[in-house]
Amino acid sequence: MGNSYFMVQISKFSLIFRKTITFEYKIDNGVLIRTRTDSKLADTSDFNIGDRIRIMLGYTNDPKIAALAKADGFGKSLHNDTEKLKTYKEQLEIMFDGYITRCSVSTPIELECENLASGLKKISCPKVAASTNKTVNDFLSEKGKWKLLKNSGLKLHPSTEACDINIGGVGLTPDLTVADVLTTWSKYKLFAYVKDNNGEPCIAVGRSYFSNAGKDSVLNKDSSEIKKIYFNYHVASDDLSLTHTDKNFLAVEATSWGKDDKQYHITIRKNPDYNISKPDPNTKPYQLLNEIKLSKKARQMGITALSGSKDKVDLSRYTIIPYMSRKIGISNDDLIEEAKKYFESYNMNGIDGSLTLFGDLELKTGEKVELIDTRFPQRNGYYLVDEITTKFGVGGYRQTIKIPYLILSTYKPENNEEK
Repeated sequence: MGNSYFMVQISKFSLIFRKTITFEYKIDNGVLIRTRTDSKLADTSDFNIGDRIRIMLGYTNDPKIAALAKADGFGKSLHNDTEKLKTYKEQLEIMFDGYITRCSVSTPIELECENLASGLKKISCPKVAASTNKTVNDFLSEKGKWKLLKNSGLKLHPSTEACDINIGGVGLTPDLTVADVLTTWSKYKLFAYVKDNNGEPCIAVGRSYFSNAGKDSVLNKDSSEIKKIYFNYHVASDDLSLTHTDKNFLAVEATSWGKDDKQYHITIRKNPDYNISKPDPNTKPYQLLNEIKLSKKARQMGITALSGSKDKVDLSRYTIIPYMSRKIGISNDDLIEEAKKYFESYNMNGIDGSLTLFGDLELKTGEKVELIDTRFPQRNGYYLVDEITTKFGVGGYRQTIKIPYLILSTYKPENNEEK
């Protein structure tokens, strides 16, 4: 299960199986190379916590492909014949690359795995002073100055490298791991996840723009590539809830980087005393709350929450959404205007919970999907997949996803519905 606040989504994968094909392994510059040796019934001794694992899944309605798993008249099957295994693997898609984190001690064997991002927990950072603006490429690219992904088996995704995203004057200490760094970046509303690039696992990084997405947004995707989730076909179990939402209890926490390498924070909400039907020129439609600037020392400690202001307002009843300006050195007034526009365009959908899907969509964390529900069309729209738990075993192939972020609603109320 991925963590919604952990920048690199460390998703979990559970499976149950009975037979294994064994290989000889060696590690070359962080990449696992294997040579097939034999096949046998699975045994708990075949797996160890920390082992690298790749999981390939797929469906077929071709009886010839399905028959590859069974011995033919010559006793050959995918379990003991290289050519049959090769043909079979051509029907599969790599769904998971990672490490074993838990293994049962009895049969049937059950494994729990974390993706390749979990390996970043074991890589320490160099000491980097928090001075001058830096980019994602400086830290993660093979051409960058610090090359934090070196020997991790991961590279920076080319689409991210092309953006060269500026992240301000951040610093590092040897006490941090690469995973810690990416977690801290999430406080600056910069997300990362493992993304495939022509069969090679990469780290993709982007900002969370839910409207007017730029090239550095995690949501950029050609409309023809966006997978559709039809409730009456793909959903095995529906645990989503739809509740009433009120923008009068919505607040936007906006953040920007200044030219002095300091962060500026401001929170805006609707002014409870402002009447939109009878505007008063002496009353502003928005209130500015909890303004704070962080010192460089506090920023190095990873503190970004609003605190310490004398006029701090209790927003415990509010839905607080983050906004990070993509402009370095933006004025405070311009940041406030951006926050107001973001507030006005934000979709409060009241969706909470999860969906369990049949595995034929083969979703991955960080994908943009479209939900289509004819029974409850209020749910219809484009969402960001935040967390995924994948299970494959005697109960079938299932993916449980969390989609709390509505990017764009496609719901169109009928004339007799309340708009």
